[in-house]
Amino acid sequence: PAAAAAADDDDEKKNASSSAPPKKKKKKHACRLVATSVSNSAFHGAAMDRQHIAGELGKFLELLERRHGLSRSALAASGMYLSHETGTHATPSSSCSFNEIFALKQNFSAADLSKLVLVNTKALTGHPMGVGFEDAFAAFALSYGEHVPPLPADTVLDDHFDAPLNLPLLGSRQARRTDIKYALRFAAGFGSQVAFALYARA
Repeated sequence: PAAAAAADDDDEKKNASSSAPPKKKKKKHACRLVATSVSNSAFHGAAMDRQHIAGELGKFLELLERRHGLSRSALAASGMYLSHETGTHATPSSSCSFNEIFALKQNFSAADLSKLVLVNTKALTGHPMGVGFEDAFAAFALSYGEHVPPLPADTVLDDHFDAPLNLPLLGSRQARRTDIKYALRFAAGFGSQVAFALYARA
């Protein structure tokens, strides 16, 4: 009888454990590197050639359309652009930030550009040397469905920008978006180095 009672207790424990709801695991999305492009314009040791940047971005977007079937409109509607430069200065003709906006305006329609979320992580981290924080932020946001990296709430939009820009200011609706599927990354370096990369949520 004692052995039978012990067996009954074991059966009850098994039944109780089998009826307990399984623990929910946090869903993780995989992030993949879709394509990259690296070039050099041999333009200047420190300044960037805006026409070259715009042309290289155009070639990169054409590659995405041709090889991966990703249109510019689809990229803009569900994507974020991780810029290279921290901000602007008084001379639009030589500012890296203005060169980036020029390239975007040359390659996206005004309607599409108004949808593309423009992100700049250096506004919060400073300008590192030899480290691509933007790539890590892009991979994390896409892999875990996290919010896009925000800009400081006191960010001031430069008067030289004549196009509506979609900026994820801290606390804004855009900064809380978790439906971003693509991250277009731009990087530049001394000696007219230009690089583009596209990350996507798998």
